[in-house]
Amino acid sequence: MSKKKTSWGLPLFCVKFLVFVIVLVILWWLLLPYYGQALLQVTGIPLRFLFNMPILAGRIEANGVLNTNTVLVFTMQERERSMPIALLATNVPPYIALVLATAGLSWKRRARILVYGCGILCLFHAVFIIVAMRFQDALMRVSEIPTAVAQFFLTLPFMLWIVFAYWDRLLHLGQDRAGHNGASELKQNGEKEHEH
Repeated sequence: MSKKKTSWGLPLFCVKFLVFVIVLVILWWLLLPYYGQALLQVTGIPLRFLFNMPILAGRIEANGVLNTNTVLVFTMQERERSMPIALLATNVPPYIALVLATAGLSWKRRARILVYGCGILCLFHAVFIIVAMRFQDALMRVSEIPTAVAQFFLTLPFMLWIVFAYWDRLLHLGQDRAGHNGASELKQNGEKEHEH
């Protein structure tokens, strides 16, 4: 019985993840202009008052199928600076889907993991927009940096999921391995003493 349950564990997780991620990505893209407005406010204040950028106004342009070409635009004295945010912000739904599809989590712990992870992802979105808008000219000359950042943002939901959902198991694994190594060393020392 337990063997059958274990054999269905991974396929069931994959099916749940696919269902959740499809639904959540569609909902997220529909809500993206509203999230973009929040990012506009959160990033506009430090860009204007901390980095002294001459921002006069900002807006979100929702374009494309399901808002997939949504752009954040800051109007400055001389020009406009824009940034596509759909790809940047679409790492939130996979994280939520991973957490919802994970078996064995209590609802309290699941809610806590969702809050922590989504908070970190949203914070990284804001920080990236601030840095990219402030240093846009310099970043355009070094193509490797945006590519590396894009890779980081793609993997971040999976890293957060592993850390938050499996942290206790990782700690136990480390403790078990340390205990096993310690026991092996004691056994080897005992055998050496016995030989002498």
